[in-house]
Amino acid sequence: MGNILINSDTVKFNSHLVHNPECDILELRIDKDSFMTFGVYVKGDKKGTEFCEYYRGENYNIDSKLNSYSRMWLLEDIPVKYIPIWIRLRNYYVENFK
Repeated sequence: MGNILINSDTVKFNSHLVHNPECDILELRIDKDSFMTFGVYVKGDKKGTEFCEYYRGENYNIDSKLNSYSRMWLLEDIPVKYIPIWIRLRNYYVENFK
């Protein structure tokens, strides 16, 4: 996962102004079947709380043949294998959208 490019062509920014009213979410497709996100609550009781989401399969990617699977983790629960790419997503968010 370390070789995945993160730039304006590879990410999709979902602002709290037009998507989830409490969160900013930055999406990155990591392969043809899955994507992951960096998210942060920008309003409400959870303001400042960061999280990671992972989505895979036919409900999230039209061309996928895999069964659907999704998870959301708070910072302390993110699986180790996703942390490096999640940190890069967080840094991209801070540099470009915060």
